[in-house]
Amino acid sequence: MYPIFPETFAALWSEKTSLPKPSFCPVETLPPEASARGETAARLLALLTSSAVRKGSLDEMRFGRCFPDLLGRIERCVRADRPVQLTLMAFPFKVPNAAKVGSRRMPDLAELAALVRLHNLNAKVKSIYSPGLEIHIIHDGSCIADVFGVTQEEVACYERYFACLVRAIGADTFLRLHDLQALWDGASIPSHRTTRLHGGKRALDGRLSRQEWVNRFSKTLGMLNLRSLPTNEVCRLLDEGSRGHLPPDYRDLEQSVHVAMQRYYEFDSLLHECDPRLIRFPDAIHATTQCRPRRLAIWLVSRGNSLLPWHGVGVIQRSGGWRVRLARDVLQNPSYQPVFLEKEDAPFFYRQVACESVGTPMAPRFCKKKGVLFGFEPGWLGKNE
Repeated sequence: MYPIFPETFAALWSEKTSLPKPSFCPVETLPPEASARGETAARLLALLTSSAVRKGSLDEMRFGRCFPDLLGRIERCVRADRPVQLTLMAFPFKVPNAAKVGSRRMPDLAELAALVRLHNLNAKVKSIYSPGLEIHIIHDGSCIADVFGVTQEEVACYERYFACLVRAIGADTFLRLHDLQALWDGASIPSHRTTRLHGGKRALDGRLSRQEWVNRFSKTLGMLNLRSLPTNEVCRLLDEGSRGHLPPDYRDLEQSVHVAMQRYYEFDSLLHECDPRLIRFPDAIHATTQCRPRRLAIWLVSRGNSLLPWHGVGVIQRSGGWRVRLARDVLQNPSYQPVFLEKEDAPFFYRQVACESVGTPMAPRFCKKKGVLFGFEPGWLGKNE
């Protein structure tokens, strides 16, 4: 149903690939006690919290409060001569929304770009500390699929395809893939705790400000399964939903959004109270894709591009840079040409062939040539910034 062709990615990688030079947070700008606790650990912390890697500001992160914990976790790995561990809960499934991802259900260039960035980050860490990173990606799709109307079969196919991309670029040497439900099952968390949380209806309404409610409503609508609706209609609903409600004719859909918001809140409460990462990865830095106090948030594709890979499609710009865009921005835009992998029926990425104000429709292209990815030499992969 969802073919995977590893040979298409045979020559993805080369030694020329490198993370664009980050603007490092100099060690001397860290709190004074950081350097005293180990130069290598301090340099690694400076890299991971540099503006090239870190999403959001140090103030948003409340760096002054969390740096001792972050530095301690790195130090424990360095003392044991082990890779520095990061966990990242991400890549659940392609959101079932044609305005965001078109007809794509499996990972595409957007996810691949994120993997390339993590690969390059590991290379940069290894230039400071030879064991490098050990990044544990935790797929949470199996736990939230029902909330948003996605089947477990689709989640499993997405995870298998994602694992294929990881292997194709050689990132399986430092990336470990986990399913959140499997971690929960193996974490030995007392069953009465998860049962209580699953069974308790924690009210969401009274805990949010108006703006928080609007933001959650819009985000939830964007993740809900709207595949039965025409793309133009979905685009209009997303615009309406940015105000925190839908037109009267969509009362049933609006109620579905409210139910999904509540169910996701219950899941999030369960995760915070019974987090298996704390048990399975006690020395890891638990990274995130959202800016939160005392957490390391990271850019997944490129600095300044906040759109997450599973919420969009991969785009190769005329400059050669890789980006994530909403499908609605490229589907009917003659400046973008869909490119398919052989035997797949949904584009793997969109190539910008003209400035957005000019251009004419062009026929889709298919990738068959072995040893070159989409017509670019392997060493070009580093140009994702």
